[in-house]
Amino acid sequence: MILREINGISAKLRDKKVDIDKIKVREDDLMAKFHELCPEGNDKYDIIRAYFEKVQKIRKGKRAANNGGNQNAEKDPNAEDEEEEEPEEEEPEEEEDEDEENAIVGLPQEEYKIDEIDKLREERTKMYNEKQDILAFINDLEVQRKRLEK
Repeated sequence: MILREINGISAKLRDKKVDIDKIKVREDDLMAKFHELCPEGNDKYDIIRAYFEKVQKIRKGKRAANNGGNQNAEKDPNAEDEEEEEPEEEEPEEEEDEDEENAIVGLPQEEYKIDEIDKLREERTKMYNEKQDILAFINDLEVQRKRLEK
């Protein structure tokens, strides 16, 4: 019985790792689209890329809601505590995010295609959230598997 559960968990882990690989491919595609809009030789490339790569603040609230509703039944108490600590590490990014937002606001839309980059950034943030949720699920499965192996 325990061996069957371990095998089931291993199969779920393989599936989730495939999902992570698919997200990585999507991330590469987004980066290629970003470079079409903002080539590396662009005079504001560093500022715009930092803005593009910064994960938006909204993810904290959505991520907390997703974690609270979807995975509590499968989490052990220790894994849940680890997830609660994660948002604390991300709070300093808020000040940096505001600085990058201000740097982007003054750039001419037509020249730097900020609206299109914003759309790519939103898609990137969604993928980041998906990836974080999958990684948390993988961690939970690995904890369950180790517990069963003991």
